[in-house]
This record gives sequence, C-alpha cells and structure tokens, in this order.
Amino acid sequence: MGVAVYVPLLAALLLGATADPISRVLPPATATRALTAAAVVLSAATSFVLGVLAFTLLGRLRPVAELGRWSVASLSALDPVPQGVAGLACAAVLVLGARGLRVGLRRCRATLAVRALCLRLGGEPGQLVILDDDADDVYALPGARGRIVASRSLLAALPAAERRAVLAHEAAHLRHHHHRYRAATELAVAVNPLLRSVVPAVRFATERWADEEAALTTGDRAVVAHALARVGVRRHSPPDPSGGWRTLALDVTDSGTVARVQALLAPPARRRPAALLPLAILVAITVSASVEAQRDAEHLFEQARPAPPVSAVAVASSST
Repeated sequence: MGVAVYVPLLAALLLGATADPISRVLPPATATRALTAAAVVLSAATSFVLGVLAFTLLGRLRPVAELGRWSVASLSALDPVPQGVAGLACAAVLVLGARGLRVGLRRCRATLAVRALCLRLGGEPGQLVILDDDADDVYALPGARGRIVASRSLLAALPAAERRAVLAHEAAHLRHHHHRYRAATELAVAVNPLLRSVVPAVRFATERWADEEAALTTGDRAVVAHALARVGVRRHSPPDPSGGWRTLALDVTDSGTVARVQALLAPPARRRPAALLPLAILVAITVSASVEAQRDAEHLFEQARPAPPVSAVAVASSST
C-alpha cells in the first residue's frame, strides 16, 4: 500500500496549523464556510484511511478472510502495512468513533435543552426575550424556534445605538445558522483531533461574521466595536461543561473580543478569491489520495485471492 493512505493525516495536520490565520485573513463568512467544509472533508478522509489501515489487520482474521475469499498467508506476505501501524489504526477507529458518538449525543442533549428553554421563555421564533435579572447577559438560542435573550440590566446600561448593534449581532447568528457550522466542526474534530484548532477558528469567524452583519445594520463599525467592548467588560457567564443549553448559546463576547474590536475599527476585509486556492488544493489532494488509497486496498486484497483452478479458467475461456 502506497503513501497515499497517509496523505489525509498530513493534510489534517496542515489545516490544523493554519486554521487560525485563515479565520483572520479571509472575510468572516468565507472563512466560516471554507474552514467548515475543509474540516468535514478532511475528517471524513482521515476516518476512511484509518479504516483502510485497520482493515489490513482485520483482514488477516480467518473468518474475515473466508468471507472475503482471500488467503491469510498471501495477505500477510503482500501487505506492506506494519502490524503495529494497523493495530494503532484499529485502536484509533474505536476511540475516535466513541468520541464522535459522545460529542453527537452531547449536542443532541444540548439541542433538546435549548428547545425546552425556548418553550419556557415563550414568544415567537427569533423574537427578543428580556429577562428581569442582574446577570448582564445577552445571547442567541439557536434552532428553528430560537430566541434572542437579554437581561434588562444589560440593555439599560447600553446606549440606544449600541443596544441595536448587540441585538443585530445576535439576530445574525440566528439568521445565518452559525450553530450548524460550529456543530459540524466539533463533530469533525471529535473524530480527528488533528483538526482541534479549527473549532476556535470557526467560533471566531462566526462571531466576526455577526459583527460585520451588525455593522451593516447600524451603518457604524465604531458603534459595534464600542458595544462589543462594553458588553465584554460587563458580562462574565461561566462555561457549561455539562452539555446543557449554555453550550449552544451564541453570545456577543464568545471569542476573541480584543481582536474583533480591532477588526471593527479597521476597514472591512477585502474579498480575496486567490486566498482560497491553497485550501482548495489541500482538499483536492486529500480526496485524490483517499481514492488512491481505496484503489491500493482493493488491489491488495485482489492479489491475496488465490488464482482459480486451471480447469475453471479453461471452462471460462471455452464459454467465451
């Protein structure tokens, strides 16, 4: 089996190392979509090649070999994958599969918790719900029946223009379904930890995307920057490690507040189609390598099948 089977793993390392710069160089909407798509494709590719490596070891089990009609001895002689590497791939498939399942279940629980909370809050989908508390909180609850939630104390502390900017930011989260991009990258990273830096990069990009939408709504980038800084100073919501609704809440100070304020005080990022070319090439090489790894695996197991008896070959030749 050639080196193509290892290319997706190297590509995942490269994407993990460049995710943060990509999220800051590209326009935020473009960065969000590109990083999410690349993470999903590379995660699927690495899962596939790990499965291929693992199957070179599982294929040596007699019941599997009998089912596939190949020779265990021939496969052992032909297979260039060391048993230690194949064994590590088997362990990785099991561990990473369990991680993916755990993250998926946690997201499902959080989604149900968000839905239940929206029902308790009342109102219509996308509507603002004001809470009478002193938590200085503002966030968007995602989903088809999502809400924008804000504390009365925080809204009262903001000037009218900044209040409008904060609410426009949260509305952008709901309108563009930013929770879906975050969910996709979290699941991708669960089954491929080499991509772990993609999660904070996409989180930052979605917040920047909402910032830019708020700037368009208010027509004043400085107002959005001031609102972001003011809310960041006032609110300190603790994280929710239990997988409850708070894990899905999209709030205005969720990621990189200082960098986002600096970006808002600068001109908007220009569209740079050429900046996407290296990422597109990386994804294309990964997909091509995965296809090549599949062909190598098929050829390997075809070679391990015993040749048909001479009489069978003769009968097949005469029948044609």
